[in-house]
Amino acid sequence: MSLMVVTWLLGALFLFTLVVTSVLFRQNKKLQTKLVNIDNNIQANDILVAQLQGALTDLSAATEQQKLIINEQQNEAIQVSKQLEYRIKTLQKELTQQQEVFSQFQNQQPEDKLYSRAFKLAELGADIEEIMRECDIPKAEADMLMSVHQQRIRHIKP
Repeated sequence: MSLMVVTWLLGALFLFTLVVTSVLFRQNKKLQTKLVNIDNNIQANDILVAQLQGALTDLSAATEQQKLIINEQQNEAIQVSKQLEYRIKTLQKELTQQQEVFSQFQNQQPEDKLYSRAFKLAELGADIEEIMRECDIPKAEADMLMSVHQQRIRHIKP
């Protein structure tokens, strides 16, 4: 081969190398730009992940706080319920007892009612004859009621 062909081949090779180098340089530049963009995106994503983890931590803490509050409210509601249940049972017992007393009072002998009425008449100022007539009781009993009433008045009024 002649020197000229070799020179020409070397020139073509140089020119080819120059074009390939230029293309590779441009590609390298584009890839470096993309790499910088990817690094920036990774950093932005890292910041977002850190913010999301912080928000998640805050939400977890708030959730735990809400759970504690709800548990406390449930415990209070249970205690109030138990107290109300106890109070209802107590009131039911008292009501039953009062109903029994009332029933016993209603079933008392008529004589007891007459004596109560006679005593009430004495308090209202009735005399012995009126008490005997209204309550149909003997004079001795009417005298006894009047004397008990007068003793009671003496003890109340010093």
